[in-house]
Amino acid sequence: MDEMRALVDRLNQYRDAYYNKNESPVSDQEYDRLFDQLARLEAETGIVYADSPTATVGYQAVSKLTKVTHNHPLLSLGKTTDIREFCDYFEGKPMNLMAKMDGLTASIVYRQGQLVRAESRGNGEVGEDITHTARTFANLPQRIPFSGELIVDGECIIDYPTFRKIIQQEQTDYKNPRNLVSGTVRQLDSRVAARRGVKFIAWKLYAASDENGVPLVDTRTYSAAFALLARLGFSVVPHVTLENRYPDAESRREAMETEMEALQQDCAALGYPIDGLVGSFDDVAYGLGLGSTGHHPKHSLAFKFYQDRNETVLRDIEWSTNRTGQVNPVAIFDPVEIDGTTVSRASLNNVSIIKELELGLGDTITVIKANQIIPMVTDNLTRSGGYVFPTACGSCGKPLELRCDNGREMLYCVNPQCPAIRLDQIAYFVSRDAMNIVGLSQERLKMLMEQGFVRDYADIYHLQSHREALMEMERFGQDSVDNLLSAIEVSRSCRMSNVLTAIGIPTIGKNNAKILAAQCAGEGNPLERFLELAKDNYDWTVLDGFGQVMSSAINQFVAENEDRIRPLLPVLNIAPEQPRAAGALKGKAFCITGKLLHFPNRDALVAEIEAQGGKVVSGVSAKTDYLITNDKDSGSSKNQKAAKFGTRILSEEEFLALCREQP
Repeated sequence: MDEMRALVDRLNQYRDAYYNKNESPVSDQEYDRLFDQLARLEAETGIVYADSPTATVGYQAVSKLTKVTHNHPLLSLGKTTDIREFCDYFEGKPMNLMAKMDGLTASIVYRQGQLVRAESRGNGEVGEDITHTARTFANLPQRIPFSGELIVDGECIIDYPTFRKIIQQEQTDYKNPRNLVSGTVRQLDSRVAARRGVKFIAWKLYAASDENGVPLVDTRTYSAAFALLARLGFSVVPHVTLENRYPDAESRREAMETEMEALQQDCAALGYPIDGLVGSFDDVAYGLGLGSTGHHPKHSLAFKFYQDRNETVLRDIEWSTNRTGQVNPVAIFDPVEIDGTTVSRASLNNVSIIKELELGLGDTITVIKANQIIPMVTDNLTRSGGYVFPTACGSCGKPLELRCDNGREMLYCVNPQCPAIRLDQIAYFVSRDAMNIVGLSQERLKMLMEQGFVRDYADIYHLQSHREALMEMERFGQDSVDNLLSAIEVSRSCRMSNVLTAIGIPTIGKNNAKILAAQCAGEGNPLERFLELAKDNYDWTVLDGFGQVMSSAINQFVAENEDRIRPLLPVLNIAPEQPRAAGALKGKAFCITGKLLHFPNRDALVAEIEAQGGKVVSGVSAKTDYLITNDKDSGSSKNQKAAKFGTRILSEEEFLALCREQP
């Protein structure tokens, strides 16, 4: 499905350039080749999206929205704001935890693989026929490989980035995505919904039956139903299935709270508007057997949190420079109370958001905690547009450069000697996943740099000569100084992969650093070997998963930073990367996703994989041998890719069994 979606988006970009901009980005032959590739995939999968170039979207205008009686009630749920009550409600039984989407509820009906009807929730018994707009939802399949009848309930949404874009472009006065999507889906002219990019997120498979009306087994549990929906091409609500694997109620609550927080963070990253979470007994028959009250069914319970929208006054925008040179804006406003905490700062992410909101100092803005976690400026009620962007870096005073990345404008400091850049780089160098120097916080580093004791990476390993001066500094006592110097000494003995992670090579994370380090093993210092290879423009694409962009980035990084890296040679005792163990797992690629139950953390599982001769990759591809997850029926993107590429999915227990099988 990912490949199909990418082809649809790419071909539509070409069509827009050709018909609307009088441009021809590709030849007719290339366009036809991609078109045929998409048509072939659609024929193989039986899935066709509404905006596919192979299907002509018939934009429809209706005179009025017809009232329709639902074939099943779309009821409200019982709600609680007490997290303990929510966790205890399910009594340790297998349950499905999902995001509660904040949009317009709808029910979609398919027969013989064709979308035949879409209905809004209305009062739960009677809604409105919105089929004409549903046919324009870009991510909603218009045709699916299913020969019987399928009814799926879900939420029509407009995500936060799209919401901001629409507010800017259309100058509308909608206050939140929920109101905007409701007004959009209920438009008589379907072209409005097509233009605004409405999405449909499936959160329940109400019914699925074959041609003879016999219900499918995939409807018996939420987890199986979600997996079926994902296979049919639907965007499934972020969710996780929790099994009864906990010894007591307290352990169960802790695990559930962890998953609740993770779901909220996932939705925030996706830009999904949510106003709570929903728990449902995974066994559908068991849940239905509990019956209902006069108001709501007992099979599910909603944990409701409210995104209090608070008006306040923008006082300033602060800019901070990170280790890549990107200068990030933060809104400073009069303190407001949101969800029991006082908030006075919120990230604005980039220049484009400031422009879209037409911010000016003194403007009245609205602030929420997106998904109860992240402070966010959602609107500007006065829109003075008077903010003047900085032209020089606040740390070094050098001119800033405006760059555009994926359609978003950002400011960059391009001075490699900038103190703010250096501070963030050195803080990353000493961090846990890099050189792991305990006790050397960013605040302490800043003090050391202001005193001139630390200017670059290698200076850290000469701090012993400043011991007496360190003990005279504020917040540095004898014990803390001795502990710090001891931690620095411990970090001298390190692996090559730690060093490569620490120096912050673009595109190189922990896993790629291990692969890179292994290539530099041999006689002599592995860091010296790395520098020499990069200086000779070594072709790193010979390594598994390394493309030309990565290879060029590595060599360019060394060319620009060799004078900073070489001083590390005499102060570090770098051990070559250990060769991978022999055995049946040698060379096998593993991807890890989801909550762990047997290993204390992900690092421990990674270590076990590598000890067995395997390697860990960040994503699932055709070259991935195994996906480790305890939610094998999840409709997550990694599970979907595993199904697509034929990657074997293992639970932790199955992975441990696999290890025990090895000679």
